[in-house]
Amino acid sequence: MESVTIRIYLIAFHTSLAGMLWGLDTGSIGPITQMEQFSSSIGHLSSGVLGIYVACILLSASLSSLCSGYIADLLSRKYGILTGGIVVLLGTIISASAKTFPVLICARLITGIGQGQSISVVTIYLCEISPREIRGTVATVLQLLITIGIALGYFVAYASSRIEGELAWRMPFILEASMAVTLVSGMAFMPYSPRWLVQRGRIDEARAVLQKLRASSEFVEDELRLIEGSLEEQSREDASYREIFQKRYIRRSVLSVFLMSFQMLSGIDAVLYYAPILFTQAGFTSNRAAFLASGVSGIINLLCTIPAQLWVDKWGRRFPLIGGGISIATCFMTIGALYAIYGGRADGQVYLSGKGPQWAVIILIYMFVASFSWSWAVVIKIYACEIIPTRLRAKTCAVQQLSNWLVNFTVALTAPLFLRASPSGPYFFFGSATLFTTAVCHFFMPETKGKSLEEIEDLFEMTQARVTQ
Repeated sequence: MESVTIRIYLIAFHTSLAGMLWGLDTGSIGPITQMEQFSSSIGHLSSGVLGIYVACILLSASLSSLCSGYIADLLSRKYGILTGGIVVLLGTIISASAKTFPVLICARLITGIGQGQSISVVTIYLCEISPREIRGTVATVLQLLITIGIALGYFVAYASSRIEGELAWRMPFILEASMAVTLVSGMAFMPYSPRWLVQRGRIDEARAVLQKLRASSEFVEDELRLIEGSLEEQSREDASYREIFQKRYIRRSVLSVFLMSFQMLSGIDAVLYYAPILFTQAGFTSNRAAFLASGVSGIINLLCTIPAQLWVDKWGRRFPLIGGGISIATCFMTIGALYAIYGGRADGQVYLSGKGPQWAVIILIYMFVASFSWSWAVVIKIYACEIIPTRLRAKTCAVQQLSNWLVNFTVALTAPLFLRASPSGPYFFFGSATLFTTAVCHFFMPETKGKSLEEIEDLFEMTQARVTQ
């Protein structure tokens, strides 16, 4: 059993390098654009242009994620991740060698295409290869590596900011390109998803994969029968995007898309992308101090993901989303109140008066990151993926990721302007959105802890039957 479990975790860690690539970009792009070396070689970016540059990766990623469902169904889950990695490699190489701002924009758009393709498929792949006992824990490896990437991105940018010349801001992109090479070179050796193989009628290959990924061969045939039965019941025709929202599936589809969209309205990426701006507004007076404070938030993000990694299958899904949502909203509402009382604007910049309120805001930002990391960051992606039937999973997850990145694009595009236009407004807005999402989870979200993917399908079928009676 131990060797099988280790094998699954090794597969999870390698495929989740796609997440580390995303984290490296998220953690480094804000500090990169604040470096004097960047401004000297590329030019100073206004708040509006900065938002466009940071957010454009999300626009191309969202469009790419919509196509990822077709590619994951056609080529397989593993080749869906591999092809995305190749495109990321191309984009990061162009970024690392760019001489002008238009080239950087094009490179970032290309990187986003690859990120949208690979990340959209990783969660599907991990859910489909894992036994039910550790499915939640295995699926959280993606988020764990995202947080490692974010922390690494902050500190790589902090360290490289000390380098004289253009290499200072190019170094994070060089590191991303190296990571993309590692991802691509290993993906060809990963197993196919057994559920994708069954979906394609390759039963013997699916059996062989399950025998390598399960502790006992006697359970392999039972699981294979469950997968075949589930797919036969749903018919063997390829799923369409229209079918996702048919009456039979609409409840779970809408719930999953809603959760993935409103995850970004918690404001987490406004914090991660623009942490140097937030900490400068809260009282840090130098870029280097703001970079270092941003790095601390990256470490907190990483450390607080680990408990969820260990205990998500014991906690279930409802507790982290409802309890975490209350904690996230409380942090931002309190920050908003502090800015409303002690904050203001002068010379086009937001300020916060008094050492006490400044330190309170800094601590609350760290508490917000911690609360998000152990709850919403991990559980929403798992839940949104596992409640979707196997035949519809790739395309539904593509729609989920599309909605997630479109909302994220809007947040990343407008956050610099919003943060500089209103001291308290962004925090009250994100806090209110989080409270609304928490209420939806409380009333409409069934627990899936300890159930196989096929049993979760039955759970929603029975719930739908009771609603229609």
